[in-house]
Amino acid sequence: MFLTIFLLSNSFNNKIIVNMETEWIEPKIIIGNQATGDYYFPRNEIEDEIITEINKGSHLLIAAPRRVGKTSIVVNIANNKCPKGRKCIFEDIQGIKSEKAFYKRLYELILSSLSRDKKIWNQLSVFFQKIDIDEISVDGKIKFGDKKDLNYLTEIDKAAGQLKSKEIKVVLFIDELPEVLHNLHKENKTEQAKGILKNLREWRQNNQYNAIQLVLTGSVGMRHVVKRIEGRASDLNDLMEIDFEPFIPEQANGYIAHVTKNATVKYSNELSRFLINKISYPIPYFINLILEEVNKKARRNNNSNISEDDIDIAFDKVVKESSYFKDWKHRLFDYFPRHEALFLNEVLLFIAHKDKINKRELYDLARKHKKDIEYMELIGNLDGDGYILEKDNNYIFVSPFLKEFWKRDQPIYNE
Repeated sequence: MFLTIFLLSNSFNNKIIVNMETEWIEPKIIIGNQATGDYYFPRNEIEDEIITEINKGSHLLIAAPRRVGKTSIVVNIANNKCPKGRKCIFEDIQGIKSEKAFYKRLYELILSSLSRDKKIWNQLSVFFQKIDIDEISVDGKIKFGDKKDLNYLTEIDKAAGQLKSKEIKVVLFIDELPEVLHNLHKENKTEQAKGILKNLREWRQNNQYNAIQLVLTGSVGMRHVVKRIEGRASDLNDLMEIDFEPFIPEQANGYIAHVTKNATVKYSNELSRFLINKISYPIPYFINLILEEVNKKARRNNNSNISEDDIDIAFDKVVKESSYFKDWKHRLFDYFPRHEALFLNEVLLFIAHKDKINKRELYDLARKHKKDIEYMELIGNLDGDGYILEKDNNYIFVSPFLKEFWKRDQPIYNE
């Protein structure tokens, strides 16, 4: 940017050209990770639904496709909008490797949530003195003074009784539980996974534990994982399910305006609409991918003026960067037996090359893979996990991002 300064004087008839370097301001977006603080865009309608159910005493299952922003929403509730009279705490438990470690972490979370309130901590001081706690770290990890190995399941039982007697309620927001259960099952620890499910069910259904509420979320279909482990998913029916939908156009426009409010690159209403139509399935992750690529190109060229062509170019660049979408394909072969994953992958390949698949074509593929009995349940998993959706009696990809990725990843399809 150049600034021309004219010197107003009778004796000087000249001007100075000054090179002014301006700061390039990035859009407030995060690719892949949870958004917090200024990066978080409120989804009030979903937040209100979750908070209403928590106030009713419900245990919740956040049934949402991948990348819709569910973790950001529950983190915001746990940290900033915890319902009155409750203590909320969020934890991503993806790294847990055993049933014992699961109970230990939940016990730590219960104590950590209570330790943040001095009044409550003092109320329970006699009980906590028996546990011999040396330290509770900022992230909720507990160092016990007593070196003997605690039975954490028993300690949770005791804590639940204490909480109930003092009329204290704790809400545990547990992220990636399906991932933990799936990994235990995959590592031949199915009995441990069954043990976790059994005790979670006991806590939800036994009045003795009603001081502890559970909000369960994850990026893998909970029902699918539970059915693999237990042979049925009906034991989850007591959980209140909260559905997440992509943005409606007005919300998507609001999101783009929110994250680019102070950014160097601005989007007119027309450009926002073009971007939203381009990706078809407006969720924060897909929108952010385009915003990031457009911003990078504009910054390199030192030109903040953008057009529809820039959005088209960004879309093509994102599709070519397969790391954004490889995990979608990898998860099919990780979470389904190979014979089922091959069927599902061919369904997606068919849609990628032919734009859609109708019910007859779907059935023919199912028969080819000897899946003609259970194929609709498998297709339901693709729908629920945010790969495809049903439209006009056909199945299509939720977004051209995924469609183009599958086509690029397997460019030849022979029926």
